[in-house]
Amino acid sequence: MGFFDGIRDAKVGVGGVYFLANKGPNHTDEKPQWLPAFYTVEIKRLITMTSRKKDDLFIVEALIIESDCPERRPGMTASWVVNLKQDAALGNIKGFIAAANGIDPTDEEKVNAEVTEEVCELAVSDLQPLAGVRLHLECTMIETRAGNPFTLHRWSPIKA
Repeated sequence: MGFFDGIRDAKVGVGGVYFLANKGPNHTDEKPQWLPAFYTVEIKRLITMTSRKKDDLFIVEALIIESDCPERRPGMTASWVVNLKQDAALGNIKGFIAAANGIDPTDEEKVNAEVTEEVCELAVSDLQPLAGVRLHLECTMIETRAGNPFTLHRWSPIKA
């Protein structure tokens, strides 16, 4: 029993730096003001994992190529973490997978036909077929039904 006993089974931490909306010109902690932030990102990897709280997570790690958010500059890596216990989780993942495959997420018929469980499983597999794909991302701060702040992520393909 050494100091690092159990390190073989330990998971390296992921995430921690998330995409942000922009603070508005009159933003204060007491009265927050938010504006959308716009990014161009390159997918580094997609993973699934179970958190310490036993929640199933879908995680996108991406390199920021372009950004108008001063707190998230080009060259930084940021993550989008989706907790599958949330009711909108699968729909949000579906929209992301569509965009990453060059499909407009608002094209419901095409998205439903092409974004399948198998496509999603392949996306998070060791093959990482979406690594290197570039996407547009818009982050907007909204309020949940419970009144809590939440960053809404809207992914879209980059048109050739």
